[in-house]
Amino acid sequence: MIHWGILGYGNIAQRFIKSLTYSEEGQLYAIATYSQCQKAKLDHPQICVYQQYQDLINDEQVDAIYIALRHDDHYHWAKEALLHNKAVLCEKPLTLSYQQTKELCELSKQKHTFLMEAMKTRFVPMMNEIKKIIDQGTLGQIQRIETSFCNDVPYHQNSYLFDQKQGGILYDCGIYNIETILDFIHAPIQDIKVQYEEKYGVDAYDVIELTFKTGQIALIECALDRQKEKTMKIICEQGIITTNPFYRPQEAVVHFHNGESFTGMKPYEHDDFYGEIAETHRCIAYILEESPRMTHQDSLDAIELIERIKEKMHG
Repeated sequence: MIHWGILGYGNIAQRFIKSLTYSEEGQLYAIATYSQCQKAKLDHPQICVYQQYQDLINDEQVDAIYIALRHDDHYHWAKEALLHNKAVLCEKPLTLSYQQTKELCELSKQKHTFLMEAMKTRFVPMMNEIKKIIDQGTLGQIQRIETSFCNDVPYHQNSYLFDQKQGGILYDCGIYNIETILDFIHAPIQDIKVQYEEKYGVDAYDVIELTFKTGQIALIECALDRQKEKTMKIICEQGIITTNPFYRPQEAVVHFHNGESFTGMKPYEHDDFYGEIAETHRCIAYILEESPRMTHQDSLDAIELIERIKEKMHG
């Protein structure tokens, strides 16, 4: 049985804890939270609750750590966990820079300890079904992918979303667009065009067009100041696949150019977090340092592209 420790006790952490209850391979052992110790103790009286993250990391009974902290805290605590030989599942973005991500990946290999960015989209059954449809070749080559992930988030001065170092929509939601696109198009990027609107010192609305050397194009739209449907459209030579919400779909519609269409359904296994938890357990069991479905290189490619986009914004 894998004993999990969780850093943070916000909404995402609590959803993760619920999903973990469906597993027979892992169980919640400890939570560390600065601000919600009493709530965590009341919610989970049978487990260890620490007020200091380091105390949880030092606990020898903890096998794996899920990091559900602010973006800027990921690098430090993922590094601490790896140095203490704890498997790490870290919320996206894994870090805020290519160099930090590279360091964590190298440390994971050096310590022979599992590390994965928690990109749950890769482990949602419907998304893997879409990949199968594409790989079958009946739709032909992908020509264009359009993704949109827009939320209307009320301004809070103390929210990490509005912090100039770690905030903005590209880090928070745009990474879903980026890692989904890079999951389907495997080619060098030739050109990046960026339009964005800034509010409260951070990027609040981004429209990004990527042109790959293969001629394929990807469009990214993401926002924290407006609400829109979270859609993806994959335009291929022989048809179009649409899905909503694209980052955790359970349904996809395929429209062939000849007029035929069909709808595919693939429900979650329990919920949208369970797939990445099951994959972490599988990788730990096989003593893997990374998941073949969400590799270290996948995280490096994503943060490298984010840095290139940021350069376009501020360069």
